[in-house]
Amino acid sequence: MSMPIIEKSSRSSRLRLHQFAVACALIVPIAACSGQNNTVAPMNASLQTSPDAPPLRTLNPAPRRAFEVRVVLDGAPGPFTRVSAVAQYDVSNEAECGKKDELAGVFLSITSNETVSLTRVSDTEYAGTVYADGIVDEDYYGRGVCHWELTEARVVLQAGKDEADTRFVADLPAASILGQGSRTKHFWTGYYPRAEMAGFREFGNTDLKTAQDRQAADQRDAFFSITVTAKETTK
Repeated sequence: MSMPIIEKSSRSSRLRLHQFAVACALIVPIAACSGQNNTVAPMNASLQTSPDAPPLRTLNPAPRRAFEVRVVLDGAPGPFTRVSAVAQYDVSNEAECGKKDELAGVFLSITSNETVSLTRVSDTEYAGTVYADGIVDEDYYGRGVCHWELTEARVVLQAGKDEADTRFVADLPAASILGQGSRTKHFWTGYYPRAEMAGFREFGNTDLKTAQDRQAADQRDAFFSITVTAKETTK
């Protein structure tokens, strides 16, 4: 199963849309080792006409551009029993193909988060497959073909099954996926297994020194990293 499409107002709200999509990913029940897919209920208006209606997008039954995404932990302060991943896709031409909010006078941005099944390679490594062409370009609204583009892949890790545990979030932008690159984020171990705020979301920092400078002198070595790497594959 996959997550429904979510609408947001105007392309200028991409940042808020991205933050919303991240929040969606953070509340997914994890099934990293079993390969079970998960579903996140929409937090605001969606394109579904009823709770049982399928999301208004068509998954590509035969994608051709596959990328193996590997998640590697280094120096983790303890085990992570909940690990999940999603691939985010956005429509790039909603003004030509999407719905218009007549009241606001703007076209609605369209995004979809698709669950990526992860396989546990070891205690510190996971792998899954992300498709650049995961959603079919179609005329969904009778106004023209909507063109979907991969935006990023995200992984979320939690120490345990308690919803109060910190969610450590690492991501790899589409440009890095298509370019078969990698990205490392550094996280302070003081947030493991949970921070003072229940359900705290920690997005880490790509620059270790910057992250260290934000901590007290005696805590500047208390960091671990999550590296997400992509490589094109024939899967």
